Amino acid sequence: LNMKPLRLLPLFLLLLVTGSCEVIPDDGWLVDWSPVDVIIEAVDAGGNSIISPDMPGMSLTFKGETYTVKTRQPEYELPTKAYLAIMYGLIATPWVVDEEGNQQYRLVFGEIDGAKDMDEDLILNWPDGSKDVIHYHCSDHREGRNPRCNRSWKLNGKEHDGVVFKFVK
Repeated sequence: LNMKPLRLLPLFLLLLVTGSCEVIPDDGWLVDWSPVDVIIEAVDAGGNSIISPDMPGMSLTFKGETYTVKTRQPEYELPTKAYLAIMYGLIATPWVVDEEGNQQYRLVFGEIDGAKDMDEDLILNWPDGSKDVIHYHCSDHREGRNPRCNRSWKLNGKEHDGVVFKFVK
C-alpha cells in the first residue's frame, strides 16, 4: 500500500480551509456597515399627517433614479450571512394610530449602502409641486475595533441631525 497520497491529505485540507476564508484586517475586526434608511414625516398646518399609501405626485429622486410611493417592502431571501443593502425604494409605512383611531403613515426610503463613500442629494417632489433636498454625505470609513465614518445630513442646505426628516406642508 502506497502511503504518500495519504500524507498529502492534511496539507490539502489545510489549504482548502484557509484558502476559502475572508481576509480579516490586521487588528482582527471585520466591520459589517449597516444600511441607511431615510424617514420622512409630513403634516399639514393642523398637525394631521399627509402621508398615505396612495400619494399621486409624490416621488423621490436619488442618483438619477426616481422612486414613487409603494405600500410595502418586498420580501427578499438572502443566500449569504452578510447583510447587504437592498434598494426597495420609497415605502409608505404604517407608523402610529392617532386619537381618532386612524392609521398614520410615514415614508421610508432605502436602503442606502452604509459601507460606501458618497455625497448625494435625495430630492423630494411633493404632490403640491414643491421640492425639498436632503443631502447625504458619508466618507472616511475606518474599520477595526472602533469603526467610524464621517456621516452627515443637510435639509435644504442646512445641517440636520439624524435620518428622520419632518415637514409641514
